Amino acid sequence: MLSFRGFLVEGKLNAKAGNPETFDIHGKKYETEGDRHAQKYIGKYLPGKPDHAEGTHTTTDDLSSEIKKGDSVTIHGHEIVNGKHHAIVSAANSSNKVSVPIAKLNKPSGATSVENEGHKYEKATFDRFKAHGLVPEGFNPAGSTAGTDVPIINKRKKTQHQGRIVAEKGLLSGEVKKDTTAAFGQITVRHDPAKGGWHIPDSARAKRPEYAAAVEKAGLIDHLNKTVADPSKATTTESGRAKTERIPHPDLSPAESYLKDHHVDVLHVGGGHGTYRVGENDTTGHGLPRLTGKGLWSIRQKQTGANAGSSRTIMFQPHGKSGLVNSHVNLDTDEHMEDFKKTLGHK
Repeated sequence: MLSFRGFLVEGKLNAKAGNPETFDIHGKKYETEGDRHAQKYIGKYLPGKPDHAEGTHTTTDDLSSEIKKGDSVTIHGHEIVNGKHHAIVSAANSSNKVSVPIAKLNKPSGATSVENEGHKYEKATFDRFKAHGLVPEGFNPAGSTAGTDVPIINKRKKTQHQGRIVAEKGLLSGEVKKDTTAAFGQITVRHDPAKGGWHIPDSARAKRPEYAAAVEKAGLIDHLNKTVADPSKATTTESGRAKTERIPHPDLSPAESYLKDHHVDVLHVGGGHGTYRVGENDTTGHGLPRLTGKGLWSIRQKQTGANAGSSRTIMFQPHGKSGLVNSHVNLDTDEHMEDFKKTLGHK
């Protein structure tokens, strides 16, 4: 995952936006991840907002004769300068204000990361399934590990998938996403002239063969070899990383490929989207729909350093909130949960 600083320097000017609180793109208040971080880590700290206070942020560099690297600063405003998010700040308890790129500000102390918010939703969903008697004793949500987010007891199923993290019979593997901003697939590709340029390493392909095939089928490896034949000449942002590239995709099949690699039977997506099956067959027998909608690829350099430019992470997700068609089943609702339990043989 990109650092807070890395996300911020990639933020682009939204034609409708002059303030983080006015973003209104794709049904949300942000367009890019840089915009989202500006709203989350700057917008909440503007005057009149709940978290506004003296000295909420610290600096990554010298900003003025009064503000040095590591000093605490107060947020007074936000503006776009040459397409970059800037914050208007002052030294704590000072009236002298300067406009600085928000890439030069550290994430405020005590702020909750987007990743942690995702883990919180996973944990809440796990606890909900457990309270309804659908989760075996002794299991914990996977979080950022490769385990199953929610193992679901299916009393009407006595089969087991090869490679399942849990070894019990009659268990379905459930995956949880907080909303469509989560990653629905990702893999690291590398550049090596001896291997023909950009390619998917054998180790990565072995772990995610379906998703690797989807990346190649979408033409992304060929695209990188045509457009970034020499990684040392790639266009970079102020962070030193290669500029992130985003490419639309006509459907959500790559997400299914990734979920199949993880042997997922049931996908639950928050934000009002609901619950889905993975693939053609509904192993629950409940009539869950497949994922439908439009997707978005993101090709980004995640690290900096001597050899970091020769690797990229290719991530896939629905193209905004409207990129995922809502399911007619949403296990966040009690009525739907009770119906689901009955299908699986629970009283």
